[in-house]
Amino acid sequence: MYEIFLSRQAKKFLDSLDESNRERIKEKLRLLVENPFSLPYKKIKGRESTYRIRVGNFRIIYSIRGREIRILKIDKRERIYDRF
Repeated sequence: MYEIFLSRQAKKFLDSLDESNRERIKEKLRLLVENPFSLPYKKIKGRESTYRIRVGNFRIIYSIRGREIRILKIDKRERIYDRF
C-alpha cells in the first residue's frame, strides 16, 4: 500500500467539484493507493517520477517517491498544464 498526499491546490479543486465527479476522482485515487502503476498512466516528460492519469475530462498529475504518492494537481484537461 502507498500513502497519498494531496496538495492544497488539488484538495481545493476536488472540493469544488460536484458530487459525481468528486466520487469518480476519489475512486481513481483509491486505486492509485493500491498500485499506482495499475491504471493507464503517462510519464510527464522532463520531470522525474511524475505521471498523469485521465478521469473523463479531468487529469490528475502525481509524483511517486518511495511509498508516497503526492497529488500535485487535479484540473480539467484544457487547464492542467497552466502554471505547472
